[in-house]
Amino acid sequence: MGRIYDWEPFTEVGPDKQCELTCRPAGYRFYVRQAERVKDGTPCTNTSTNDVCVGGRCLIEGCDGVLGSAAVIDRCGVCGGRDSGCRRVTGSFQNGTVPLGYHKILDIPPGATAVNITERRASSNYLALRSGTGSSVVNGRWAVDPPGEYKAGGTTFTYRRPRVQAEGQEERGESLTAPGPTTTLLQLYIIFHRQNPGIDYEFFLPVEKTEGERESASRERDGVRERGRETDGGRAPLRSSGTLTVTVEDPVPPPPVLVPSSTSYSSSASSSSSAASSEGWTPDRSRLRGSAPNRNARIPPRTDLPPDTQPPFVWRRGGLTECTASCGKGSQYREILCVNRHTDQEVHDRKCDSAAKPLPEEEPCNTHPCPPFWEASAWSECSVSCGQGVQQRQLQCRQSFGNRSTMVHPQRCASLSPPDATQACELRLCSHWEVGSDWTSCSVNCGVGKRTRSVRCVSDHGSVVRDQDCSSRLRPQGSEECHMGPCVTNWYLTDWSNTCSAQCGPGVQRRKVVCLTRGGGGGGDCVGDKPADMKACNGGPCVAIHMWYSSPWTQCNVPCGNGTQRRDSLCVQKTGTDFTVAPASECAHLEKPAAVQECEVASCQPQWFTTEWSACSRSCGKGLQVREARCLTVDKQHSQDCEPAAKPKQEQLCNTIPCSPQVGDENCRDRRHNCVMVVQARLCVYSYYKTACCASCTQSAQRAKRH
Repeated sequence: MGRIYDWEPFTEVGPDKQCELTCRPAGYRFYVRQAERVKDGTPCTNTSTNDVCVGGRCLIEGCDGVLGSAAVIDRCGVCGGRDSGCRRVTGSFQNGTVPLGYHKILDIPPGATAVNITERRASSNYLALRSGTGSSVVNGRWAVDPPGEYKAGGTTFTYRRPRVQAEGQEERGESLTAPGPTTTLLQLYIIFHRQNPGIDYEFFLPVEKTEGERESASRERDGVRERGRETDGGRAPLRSSGTLTVTVEDPVPPPPVLVPSSTSYSSSASSSSSAASSEGWTPDRSRLRGSAPNRNARIPPRTDLPPDTQPPFVWRRGGLTECTASCGKGSQYREILCVNRHTDQEVHDRKCDSAAKPLPEEEPCNTHPCPPFWEASAWSECSVSCGQGVQQRQLQCRQSFGNRSTMVHPQRCASLSPPDATQACELRLCSHWEVGSDWTSCSVNCGVGKRTRSVRCVSDHGSVVRDQDCSSRLRPQGSEECHMGPCVTNWYLTDWSNTCSAQCGPGVQRRKVVCLTRGGGGGGDCVGDKPADMKACNGGPCVAIHMWYSSPWTQCNVPCGNGTQRRDSLCVQKTGTDFTVAPASECAHLEKPAAVQECEVASCQPQWFTTEWSACSRSCGKGLQVREARCLTVDKQHSQDCEPAAKPKQEQLCNTIPCSPQVGDENCRDRRHNCVMVVQARLCVYSYYKTACCASCTQSAQRAKRH
């Protein structure tokens, strides 16, 4: 019977085979090409996901929507353009001493295309992006967003955070890229933590337009601003002159009006505004759009009101704090400021009444829903216990609303690239036993021996692994017995020697004879007599010849440097193996060996020379002898190259025996100064010296008796 398969598309083929109909049976690891081409219009991927198969080929869709046109969008954002309608703006931010936190790098103006912002290498810092109004786009509010796509300024920014590189490779830094063109001002920040490795930025701006085009664009911008002011309830237009727009902020009450300290800023502003309007004068402070309020502006004093008895410093509501969420409904509060009631200048909080400080009111902000995102579960276990397997995980499209996220329909994440739902896994390599060599020869020549072969555990990739990774039950035999037949003894002979023992006359030739068993052992009993191990030979009649015989060379006649060696030569007569001395005239026809040759020993070094020891300074009781030491070269010249550690001693003790007691006879004393030398020269035996050196000779005689 045949087998029924459930076929599914197999897309893991090369780019040149995407348009072939290739299928794989579900649950199996092989695939089959069912047809040479798929149906026209089948999606394929060449340079984008909009490419389709036509006639078995994957055709690229151009930016003009025509298949195979090869039209692409240039860096100016023009389809089929040649980068001629824009100019390149590039630079780098390399300041490494900025304070911790958010630090602004540059403004990206409207109309920018091919935006590319890249860290030079990975660091502890983060890139951040805000809109021109201060709303966070990427990495705002001290929170790090995941890598992905973020819409801002009329385009989509791709935020990338590098993965850890292999050992020995430098990690890449973060990057923000967008095709553009941007429609609003965007602000690039760095969240500074540690050393800045450098941030490179690049984008393209349209070239300057002609005067007529600029006037037309200016009129269009004025119309947009005018419409915007009509919808702005918190501002009232005063006048418009060209591109200069003057707006009026919320009015400030004049100084003479009595306002209770508990009255809020908004109510007092409303009442004073209506009162001023009835008088035909608007006490508002005007400023340019986007500029900070002029807190030093003064209002003319009123003289028709009673004196002001209110405190000079009051609480006012200021600007809004940053929203706690970039999307999905956050909250923000208005700042409560202590200001001078007359000058509207902000002062320290301690100057205002703390009991009258209004409570901050929470206001919702950024109520628009957050963009959806893919959330992946943990990986499942590997599908196989060894070898290449597959792990799976569940993907959910989720969206954040306020402080919580919920699962939404996957269609909302259709524009996002989903994470991998499957990945390859390998717990360990699959392995098997492999015979690596043939059987060796038997360990004996006869009888029962042993032979072996190499058996190893090899992975499916061909590498040798541990024996524990293979099944011991399936291991092939690595050794076995071998039978080489019964062992017998016999005589084994070598060949006769090639030469006779005598060069002339009778001699012998030899060979070796041993009794061995077949297995190689000795000492057995061989059958029959032992063959002869020597036989007679004759080298022919001996003829006497004369030759010079030389003795070995003598040692070199100098301890260092260049010298000579000598040897003696005799004329001898050789008859067979006998030698006899012959007259030198018998060898006269032969060249006599040289009797002298030059020799060279190591180069001579300077060495220490000393004089003889001087006479002992005392005849007894520890005297002192001295001598002089000098370093001399071979030429007997003074030198400083001798080893100081090898310098001979120049002093030594002498006559260390204790002196004998003084001679009792007062008349027995030394009458000469050189009596020490008289004792050393053994002259005390003479009566003259014995009398002249009585004390020294007497002491010497006493010492001789003690020893």
